[in-house]
Amino acid sequence: MSEKIEKAIQELVLNGPVSLEELAEMLGKSPKTLVREVNPEDKKAKLGAETLVEIMRITGGVEPLKLMAEELDFTIESID
Repeated sequence: MSEKIEKAIQELVLNGPVSLEELAEMLGKSPKTLVREVNPEDKKAKLGAETLVEIMRITGGVEPLKLMAEELDFTIESID
């Protein structure tokens, strides 16, 4: 995964519209575990795709998805 995507995920978790504590609770994780999973420097902890989708659903932040699409030469748009 690119550094831009990793940083966007970390930013969403740490500084997004839902507090770290609330987000971790909604995901069934401890805040410490969630922080490890989104830390690009921690190569032993991994963030699963299902968890990432839930993070974006809960927060409404889709920047990581947009960056993934860009890397694949796609664009996304909302169907709202």
